[in-house]
Amino acid sequence: MAETEAGAVQVGGMAWLAGLLAWLVPGVGHLLLGRVGRGLLLAGVVYGLYFVGLLLGGHLYGLHNVDEAGLLAYVFGFCDLGTGLVYLVSLWGNIGIVEQASRATAEYGNVFLMVAGLLNYLLALDAFDIAVRRKI
Repeated sequence: MAETEAGAVQVGGMAWLAGLLAWLVPGVGHLLLGRVGRGLLLAGVVYGLYFVGLLLGGHLYGLHNVDEAGLLAYVFGFCDLGTGLVYLVSLWGNIGIVEQASRATAEYGNVFLMVAGLLNYLLALDAFDIAVRRKI
């Protein structure tokens, strides 16, 4: 990290790598930066939300169901994509694809899955900010 004459911060490659890895695999960006406790705790929260969402009958949104859910599926899919590789592996393995709307807890499961993704976006930004020393 270096400062220019105007006071703007130039971001190095380590910050981008930490942010990308934090999005791809929850917690890894913090582990890379030496924040082991924070990384493990945050990864546990994201994975916990994700798996509880699946157990409650949550449904993963994305490009595979735009016809049935409409344009809102893009927004929900963006939220779900936040969990990174877990989301992509789930789509590839057909896990969480079948909608279980008849289950009483399905909507709660959908929300758990979306919150897991949105939280992981914030964690990726947190890892990026720690890497550029904007945050302790």
